[in-house]
Amino acid sequence: MDTERLDLWDELRTLCASIMSVPAQDVVPQALLVADLGADSLDITELQAASEEHFGVSFKGTDPAAVSTVGDVADLIARLRTAPGVVTA
Repeated sequence: MDTERLDLWDELRTLCASIMSVPAQDVVPQALLVADLGADSLDITELQAASEEHFGVSFKGTDPAAVSTVGDVADLIARLRTAPGVVTA
């Protein structure tokens, strides 16, 4: 994993732990947002908003059903950050 990807992961882990009120060590790539971390619809919405602001991306036009694990969220953010025309902060 490259440095940029590790930074993204560390930052996402912190966001997830804070929003879902779980220990950071529980936030692993294969953790299911709902089943494993106990996220409800408000948590998912808050994670989306916080991720958009923190990582400088927009989830507009993405399929929420395609994202069920923390790893899925990290992959989506990484793809959005490298999409043409995306400016990251």
